[in-house]
Amino acid sequence: MGGSDSVAPGAPPPRKEAAGRVRPRWAVPALAAAAAGAFLYFLPLFRVVSLKPPGAAANSTDPAEPAAFDPVAAASRFWQVDLPAAHARAADLAQVAPAIRANAEKARTQFARSAGLGTAYLFVHGSGKVVAREKNVLRLAPAGAETEIVVIRLGPVFGNTVRDGTGLLDVNNFPGLQEFNALSAELNALVEKNVLPALRDRAIAGATVHFVGCAEAPENAPDAGEPLFTLVPVQAEIR
Repeated sequence: MGGSDSVAPGAPPPRKEAAGRVRPRWAVPALAAAAAGAFLYFLPLFRVVSLKPPGAAANSTDPAEPAAFDPVAAASRFWQVDLPAAHARAADLAQVAPAIRANAEKARTQFARSAGLGTAYLFVHGSGKVVAREKNVLRLAPAGAETEIVVIRLGPVFGNTVRDGTGLLDVNNFPGLQEFNALSAELNALVEKNVLPALRDRAIAGATVHFVGCAEAPENAPDAGEPLFTLVPVQAEIR
């Protein structure tokens, strides 16, 4: 029996402590994958680089792209700047009216303008006495041609008479026909807002109206007593 350790017969030998811990078989691949991930994080295979200069807004518009057409702004600019400057070259109605009565075709050639083979328009200035007022119409006797009648419709305004009547606007200077028509609608709205209210309120029979306006040029002289044309005023003053 002594001090030495004894092992009972048939018992398993005592377990010896390993010098170091044995890693599982999956540990090495996992460590390799983690190392590769860290490497690629700091040194990626590719990098996304923005083409915009530093500080550029994310939603900024490309300066090379044209701005969208604004019919309201275009109509306002034409109404306030281009149209008033053109008043001085409007034909005198006192000359246009008798010319139409004498030879409408010749008067169209002399005083009207048209885009290609389209409708011919007159751009005129003058004055006239209100000889009759109906619900939405004024009938004027033009000064210098008192035997003739010119009609001013008090609204609403339709068509392209204002847009095309002055000859200042060309469809080729606009993005397309849709934008050109949108401009026409806005110009008509400006007539309804800025010109027609005063005529409706103050142009009574016997009043004198001084005006600048546009009209479709007649192809033939009307019968006596019938209006020469219907005018869309772009400026009007009642006295």
